[in-house]
Amino acid sequence: MTYEPKSGRMNSGPTSKCAQVLLAGALVACLGLSGAGLPTEAHAATAGRSGYPGLQEDLSGDEVVSTVSGRFLAARHAEAVGDLVAAAEMTAGFLADLPDSDLYRRRAHLLMLSAGRFADALPLARAVLETNPSDPLANYTLVVRAFNDGAFTDVVALLGVIEESGINAIVVPLLRAWAHAGMGDIDAASAELDALALKNGLGSVAGFHKGLIADLAGDTATAEAAFAQALQATGGHPSVELLDSYARLQVREGRREEAQALVARFIEQNPRTLLVEPVRAVVAGEGAPDRVIDSHRRGVAEVLRNVATLLNRERLRTEALLFMQMSLGVEPGNTRSMFSLAQLLEARDRLDLAVEVYEGIDPASPYSWYARLGIADAMHTRGDTEDAIRLLRRMVSERPDRSDAVRTLADVLRIAKRYDEAISAYDLAFERRGESVDWQLLYSRGIALERAKLWDRAEKDFLAALEIEPDQPLVLNYLGYSWVEQGVQLERAKAMIETAVEKRPRDGFITDSLGWVLYRLGDYEAAVGHLERAVALEPVDPVINDHLGDAYWIVGRRQEARFQWQRSLTLKPDADLAAQLREKLEGRTAPEPLPQGKKRDI
Repeated sequence: MTYEPKSGRMNSGPTSKCAQVLLAGALVACLGLSGAGLPTEAHAATAGRSGYPGLQEDLSGDEVVSTVSGRFLAARHAEAVGDLVAAAEMTAGFLADLPDSDLYRRRAHLLMLSAGRFADALPLARAVLETNPSDPLANYTLVVRAFNDGAFTDVVALLGVIEESGINAIVVPLLRAWAHAGMGDIDAASAELDALALKNGLGSVAGFHKGLIADLAGDTATAEAAFAQALQATGGHPSVELLDSYARLQVREGRREEAQALVARFIEQNPRTLLVEPVRAVVAGEGAPDRVIDSHRRGVAEVLRNVATLLNRERLRTEALLFMQMSLGVEPGNTRSMFSLAQLLEARDRLDLAVEVYEGIDPASPYSWYARLGIADAMHTRGDTEDAIRLLRRMVSERPDRSDAVRTLADVLRIAKRYDEAISAYDLAFERRGESVDWQLLYSRGIALERAKLWDRAEKDFLAALEIEPDQPLVLNYLGYSWVEQGVQLERAKAMIETAVEKRPRDGFITDSLGWVLYRLGDYEAAVGHLERAVALEPVDPVINDHLGDAYWIVGRRQEARFQWQRSLTLKPDADLAAQLREKLEGRTAPEPLPQGKKRDI
């Protein structure tokens, strides 16, 4: 991930190849999260189709309406701010007053499951199915319980009422395959997975689970072929989980050299991951090649984890959270699930809960290192920057062969505006990375260098980043904007920023850069249009509002200019900008237009 130069936002990578399978609208509908007041994202928690609770037809009596409505809204607010535990508590609290309300039962079930309160979610799921027998989420909840009880026939019956569309077209066959396996019908399980493998993009996951089921049943030949099929479907870039299971099978079958070659290729492709350490130890003869998935329950937990991962890659984090909690409902304490759950909680800004989950991860697990990085990031985000820095410094010393902790430390120091310390940390990260430096590291160090007024070094880093990623919009914008501020290479800066805008048309900071370079070049009318759009995209940024004010002033829109400057003052500008704004508002200075035909020399 990388931080944007002016906003501090973090950007995730691109969406996965499963986008053609996981259509957002179908996902929301098939999970039963759309309509009836069941929002799919926290920010939508106060806007449902059912209207204000006090106007519901199933409510009567002023006292009951007032009491339930108040608690309903309080629960909606708790959900909106990400406090799922409190929301679940509140919703469960007023269910006794509305025992026949399907709306509230469904919401309470959703919240209990999201909060990881599986035992409380079960009776609510049963109640939901009384009025809506095909509700997917309620059925999945009972499926989890049936797998825990070994009631595989019940699993098949529960899955049979779910419409196999959207994400359910993936989930249902996978779970049904494991149910058949639990009943000993391996042929039926294989048939389910063979059919799933024919769907675009699902050959890897289908082959993986077919291999797991065959391996668990002792059919090593089928398992071998299925794992090989899954590996081929990944294009030779398997997940850690596929690698782990396949390599262990090869070792058990006496083909240790093949397993070592498989692991070596993976390490060559992923040289810095710690997650490969357990299987590397196994193929080196330092551990027993036991199956990772050694029971049907663990296989089901793996299915639910896989689905949660697919959903998260498509930015469907509410749905991903539900499936990850169900995975933990089958296999409590699984470190992979716990780590993923903590990341999902971070994405919902529930840093306190994320840290709690991170801290519960087994220190002996390879996920522990990444969990500590997550803790440091959460500490910094919630304002405990000094604690985060101390933790990261310990981690930097603990593993002198790794660059991730020192790189995270450098980012934290940079965002804390401790630029000299950040530069030293970035320099150390460069030393530890060796020749495999990526554009993000060059870009991040370039920002710290520019802020420390070491422009010659900063410019070299930005240009080097563009050699690696020539059209990277963040780098194009930062370098172009810096040149504009210095009044150098304005035409080149304009071309770079125009490219950045094409790449990220809804980024207000990049749009502001284009408007500002046009202003610097004297094209004021065009500048106004871009700066107005920038303010619409990022309305609370003081610099962008100030830029629009200057452009308004030059084109004669003086009252609007003063409004923008005054607004900028209310948006917590830094001291230098605040002083400039007051001078303009008090009439002591004013933007001046260029003489006709002249470009601004800054």
